[in-house]
Amino acid sequence: MAYKKHPSADLHVHTKFSDSTNSVEQVIALARKKKLSAISITDHDTVAALESASAQVAQTQLELIPGIEFSSRWEGASVHLLGYFIDYHDPELIAYLNLCEERRVARAESMVRKLRDLGYDVSMDLVTSIAEGGVLGRPHVAEAVMRVSHYSRMHDVFRDLLVHGKPAYVPKPTFSSGEIIGLVHSAGGVCSLAHPKTVGDDEVIPALAAAGLDAIEAVHSSHSLRDVEKYSALADEYDLVLSGGSDSHGKRLGREVLGRFTISMDQVDRLRSRIQSRNVVREQFLQDKKE
Repeated sequence: MAYKKHPSADLHVHTKFSDSTNSVEQVIALARKKKLSAISITDHDTVAALESASAQVAQTQLELIPGIEFSSRWEGASVHLLGYFIDYHDPELIAYLNLCEERRVARAESMVRKLRDLGYDVSMDLVTSIAEGGVLGRPHVAEAVMRVSHYSRMHDVFRDLLVHGKPAYVPKPTFSSGEIIGLVHSAGGVCSLAHPKTVGDDEVIPALAAAGLDAIEAVHSSHSLRDVEKYSALADEYDLVLSGGSDSHGKRLGREVLGRFTISMDQVDRLRSRIQSRNVVREQFLQDKKE
């Protein structure tokens, strides 16, 4: 599969509402400049960008697929899951996201305390000002460290301080992957495994498929062509839809990749069909119960 093809879609894009340097307006402008047919804004643990984004694409040819990215655990492995075509007003989803926000604030406060104990003059006020109202995460803490220290690269801050085994690391409380898949389905969406190479164990794929996973992000900015081929084959093997996107974070990771890693609109239609198929099964189940 080619990385770039029109009409095409980038189904993994972040905004300032989580950990990108791009505003919603900048994301949409870039997507239109790249002549994309569709994008999905998939901020971490928040749907705050979607209302504004929906209004902004209303008078354009660009399709916005409401999305979100979740962190989860599957038998000890860290697994990121993407929800597509979600109802972002769903009460159960909103309740979950409110809980996530509370936990993110508590985690950031804990990291700041550890950093202060190490001699870094960071504060929660600085971290929250960097986040600009978005969901708090490690990149905001890392940028705060850069502003008060000799560090000039975020990668180095993470390497020395903010990854597992380092002195200021605080693990992120997460739900199980099965719970997240169920949450996405209850919000009317489909669920995709994000950047599977980073999981480190392909054995999670059949297990997640059995738990209701709908798709796998074979195309990703961190994947080689060999990775794309491998995960496309696994998608076929386990009856998963092939998905993909750039995982754009603006310039935070050094370069803008929005629109450079895409899938065809045929694959987007397959994702839509997955929802329709599940609805048919659900309606048949409810009908059988009545009878």
